[in-house]
Amino acid sequence: MSNRNRNKFNSSAPKQKQERLSYRTLIRLYKAFGRHYKKHWRLMAAAYAGLLFSILIALLTPWPLKLILDHVILQNPLPEAAGVLSQWFGNDWALLLAALACAYIVIQVSESLVTYMSKVEMMSLGENIVTDIRERIFAHLQRLSLSFHETARSGDLVYRLTADVNDLKPILIDAPQNFVYRLAMIFSHAGLMLVLEWRLALIAFSVIPLLYYCHRRLGVKLQSATRTKKSKESEVSALIAENVTAMALVQAYGRENLQQDRFELENRESLESGLAAMRLSKTFRRMMTVLVAVGTGAVVYFGGSLALDKAILPGTIVLFVAYLKKLYNPLDKFAEMMLNVAKAQISGERLLELLECDMVMQDASHAIPAPRFKGRIEYRHVSFGYKKGVQVLKNLNFVAAPGETVALVGHSGAGKSTLISLLLRFYDPRAGQILIDGRDIREFTLQSLRDQITVVMQEARLFNKTVRDNIGFGKIDATEEEILQAAKLAQAHDFIVQMPEGYDTMIDEGGENLSGGQRQRLNIARAIIRNTPIVILDEPATALDAKSEAQIQAALRELARGKTAFIIAHKFSTLAHADKILVLEEGKLAACGTHEELLRTNREYYELYELQLGPKGPLTSRPLEYTTEAMDDIGDNGKLVAVSPEEIIR
Repeated sequence: MSNRNRNKFNSSAPKQKQERLSYRTLIRLYKAFGRHYKKHWRLMAAAYAGLLFSILIALLTPWPLKLILDHVILQNPLPEAAGVLSQWFGNDWALLLAALACAYIVIQVSESLVTYMSKVEMMSLGENIVTDIRERIFAHLQRLSLSFHETARSGDLVYRLTADVNDLKPILIDAPQNFVYRLAMIFSHAGLMLVLEWRLALIAFSVIPLLYYCHRRLGVKLQSATRTKKSKESEVSALIAENVTAMALVQAYGRENLQQDRFELENRESLESGLAAMRLSKTFRRMMTVLVAVGTGAVVYFGGSLALDKAILPGTIVLFVAYLKKLYNPLDKFAEMMLNVAKAQISGERLLELLECDMVMQDASHAIPAPRFKGRIEYRHVSFGYKKGVQVLKNLNFVAAPGETVALVGHSGAGKSTLISLLLRFYDPRAGQILIDGRDIREFTLQSLRDQITVVMQEARLFNKTVRDNIGFGKIDATEEEILQAAKLAQAHDFIVQMPEGYDTMIDEGGENLSGGQRQRLNIARAIIRNTPIVILDEPATALDAKSEAQIQAALRELARGKTAFIIAHKFSTLAHADKILVLEEGKLAACGTHEELLRTNREYYELYELQLGPKGPLTSRPLEYTTEAMDDIGDNGKLVAVSPEEIIR
């Protein structure tokens, strides 16, 4: 991932961008998300058909009222276009009145039904598209690099995937719908008004420049206030997520009041920005209302003057007032629509940042599914750095034979985790090759490569699902027998069956209803069930008590049996079964050998050993080995029997 993309998600708040509506950005948004229309074209066609039909009905709505006023109440002759009414009703004005009243009701009901159906179809279209986009972005997040997820703020990502996705509706649904509807409404009504009485039409149109000016003056300020509001809401969301995940640390350090003050400050700033945006929005709406009232009043006054001069019939004023509402409302809504689009554009830009974020690895054009690995792994002149000019690994060369256990030792920052990340193809070497069974791993598809590698991490990540589901996560189509066998090999079966619902017991979020050792044994059971030829153990026994560590070590031996295994460890007890130990120093391979050999020949390794166990540690003549039998030295009464350190470790 480029530093540019990484910095977008590492900052404490979204960067402030241009304050005006960007048509270039809108085009990018439609290009990025417009493909979701195709899947739901039937809903879209039905919605727009209803939309256009409702406009035709709206043109007819005031005509029954005009005819009633001019030709029933005032007894003026019917126009030639309505001559058919004379043939049907003659001079029976009461029957004509009833017919026109019924016609008005039918038109109104028809408009309501058509509008209702159109809105339902349009809302369904919006919900479907938003759901599709959310699924697409979620899938994209799964494939972004670990470096991205290490720098991105989880609360901000949650906000983008929920609130920001919903905010796309004004752009993808409302804007196209409103643009078509308002434009058709304006041209149809304005054209008919010009035909009926051009003088009144020009008076009505004179308000339009004022509406536009108001939009330009307040629109930019409203967009700026909305952008600030979005930024502050995202900050609050990120702070909540951060505080919840670090609650134990906050309480242990007694920093509840400090965090509360920090949250109140951010929350109040969010409130103030929200109130500012709300005041601007309401001011804009009230000014629109006033301008519409001015235009309507002017039309009524001059229309009344023309009616008094017998230049027009009074019903024409009724027609104009009805059309004015239909004319000004689209103009008003058009301006409001542009503001909503400008606000939604902010959310769209944030989502584009996610979609346009670099995916660290992609399959090569010639990549093929990997065959079943035998497990021979070779690093050939491998160099790598996260930044240009700064190397983390430097010209690494070593071979792990099939079925061999290789331990990686070195100070923090020596490059142990990076070495493993390259094997998993989270990154590619800047120089050199990594080969499995003699073939460069870049020749294989990512999925087929990672399907044959199992990783047991230091922190056992469990899902809020049943015990069975957590173990079965390692193999989607695992049978009940495979799940039970994996749990037994991981020494997890005994404590599982003692749980309230056994394998159907729900795991709390983060595995809070389990001990650290139990979580790790479930983690190992999940790894065992994969049965892959390559295993990576990333300090799996860290921060465990002696008994739990002994159980974990026994489970790890089962996991690594007959497989090529890499162990990242700081504790020498974890290196007991390593066939080969690689000592990394500042990204270079400082030494390679067994524990005994390295103690005698490598100063770096000896210093690490001495720092942990002291100059006269128990392993000067043989490697450390934790076994479950070592726990037999604890008496039945719970007291520790006096034994030598060598015997305990053995």
